[in-house]
Amino acid sequence: MITGASSGIGRALAVELAARGSRLVLGARRLDRLQQLSSALNVDHCCLATDVSRPEDCQRIVTAAQEKFGRVDTVVCNAGYGFARPFDTMSEEDIRQIFETNFFGTTECCRRAVRFMRQQEPRDGFRGQLMIVSSACAMRGLPYFSAYAATKAAQFSLAEGLRVELKPYAIAVTCVHPMLCQTDFFSTATDLSGMNPAALAQGNKQSPEFVAGRMVRAIEKPCREVWPKALSRLSLHIAAAIPGVVDKVMYKMRDKMLNDHLSKESATACDSESSIPQVSARETSGVS
Repeated sequence: MITGASSGIGRALAVELAARGSRLVLGARRLDRLQQLSSALNVDHCCLATDVSRPEDCQRIVTAAQEKFGRVDTVVCNAGYGFARPFDTMSEEDIRQIFETNFFGTTECCRRAVRFMRQQEPRDGFRGQLMIVSSACAMRGLPYFSAYAATKAAQFSLAEGLRVELKPYAIAVTCVHPMLCQTDFFSTATDLSGMNPAALAQGNKQSPEFVAGRMVRAIEKPCREVWPKALSRLSLHIAAAIPGVVDKVMYKMRDKMLNDHLSKESATACDSESSIPQVSARETSGVS
C-alpha cells in the first residue's frame, strides 16, 4: 500500500514494485493519475482517491488492502508536502494542515495497519512492514521550512519508537530519508508559499527512480533506515557535532532565500504599477 502514489517517489516506487510482481493498493488525491498509472502497469491494481489528512480515508485505504488481498504486507507512508514561509507569517491553519497531512496521515495509516498486521501469519519472518518516508531535514531543521521539518522530525521519532515497540510482533519499521530528489516538491512549495527554496536545494539531485530502488531493497530485506544520498547520514551527524559552523552556512542560505523573495516581490510590485494607466496633468485639470 502506497500513499502519495500519483507522482514523484510514490509513483516511481509503484513502478518498481509492479515490475517485481507486487500487488499494489495506490492512494492519492488525484484518482485520475492513479488510474493512468495502473493502466500503464498493465495490471488492475487497487486505486483509491485518498487524502491522508482525513482519518476516514486512511481507514478506507488500509481496509481496502486487507479486504482485496487478505493481508497487508507493507504500508508506505509517502504522502506529504512542504512550504517555505517566515514562521511569524504562518497561520494556525497552515501549521495544523501540514501536520494533519504529513504526520497524522502517517500515524493514522500506521495505527490502522498494525491492527491487521498483528493478526497475520508471518511471511519470510515478518508479519508486516511500515515504511515511513521522512526526510534528511528530520535531523536538521531548515529556515522558512520550520513547520515542514518539524513534521519530518515527528515522523522520524514515530518510526524509532515503533521499531522497538513492534519488534516482538515481527513487524518491521523502516524510515526513509530522501535528500534533494527530482520531484515536484520544491515547485509545489514555491506555489504554496511564494518563496523560492532554491538556496536550500543546492547540489546534485537524485531521481525518484533511484530513491525508489533503495526503498525496494529495504522492502525485500527490511532494515531500520534508508539514506539514498551517500554520506548524508554521516554529514548530519557531523553537523550535529558542530552546530555553530552549520548555523553560519544556514545563515547564508536564509539570507539568499529572503533576498530572492524580496526581489521578486519588488519586481512584481513594479510590474503592477507599470500596468496602471498613467493620467496626464492636462487630463486631470479641473477634477476635484
